[in-house]
Amino acid sequence: MQFYRYKYVNGIVLTKWNVDEILRRAKEDTLINVSVDFGLRVVSVRVTGEHISFSDGTSLSVDMLSNIREGFAYKLINGKLLRLDFYADGNYYKLKPVAPTVAPTLEINGIQMHRTVGIDPWRDTIAKVSALGPLKNRKVLDICTGLGYTAIAEMLQGAEKVITIEKDVNVLFMASLNPWSRSLENEKIEIVVGDALQVIKELESESFDAVLHDPPRFSIAGELYSLEFYREIFGVLKKGGKLFHYTGEPGRHTNVDILKGIKRRLEEAGFEEIVWIDRAKGFRARKPY
Repeated sequence: MQFYRYKYVNGIVLTKWNVDEILRRAKEDTLINVSVDFGLRVVSVRVTGEHISFSDGTSLSVDMLSNIREGFAYKLINGKLLRLDFYADGNYYKLKPVAPTVAPTLEINGIQMHRTVGIDPWRDTIAKVSALGPLKNRKVLDICTGLGYTAIAEMLQGAEKVITIEKDVNVLFMASLNPWSRSLENEKIEIVVGDALQVIKELESESFDAVLHDPPRFSIAGELYSLEFYREIFGVLKKGGKLFHYTGEPGRHTNVDILKGIKRRLEEAGFEEIVWIDRAKGFRARKPY
């Protein structure tokens, strides 16, 4: 297996909300405190003429702030402002702000990787992880790392070890720029780079207490919703181990009932106690003892 060494890239993440606050409050005082990094920390900012200095020693001109557009995130690294979106391998990746002080989502080719309507990405994550029940001292397999939120939440909920699988290194690079992904830099979390269909076959059978499966939507990664893959998940779970499989609500606006097919295949794979968890938009299932 190919392991990925996560390393967070230091810097200050700014959004249009931050710019508006700095420019508005700069008229009131020359030294202000501003919440940055999507609300994770507060830095002191001093506005002197046409320059803005931050408490970490970095600075930029007021003119540079005019480059910050609504709907995008920017990172100030060594005095340079990097917009957190890019094209790579035929895809467009964007770290998308949701609100001033909540975790951002990842957008790939215009498709968001988290729920953001009536919920924010971190609360979406907690709903998914909580569906697995207690994780203290458990070993967890986390399928489809993304920005790493579920792996981080599993670790915070007491998991002894989290093995998380991600196919796309561009996603992991974006995670290295995202302050809310910073806790991936933890010895309890191991990131494996590869196709989950293949990686799972290299894992020891009955070695995980819980599995969280959070794949891209059915229309993009149908193979991760297949009976073959569900059987592989079943195989690596210990007896009595739990699976939470995020599905969203595919086919909600059509006559195609994809969810029935997913539940049927989970049953065929050997899972029992398969229940729909509405708050997390997915199925929880258990491997028989």
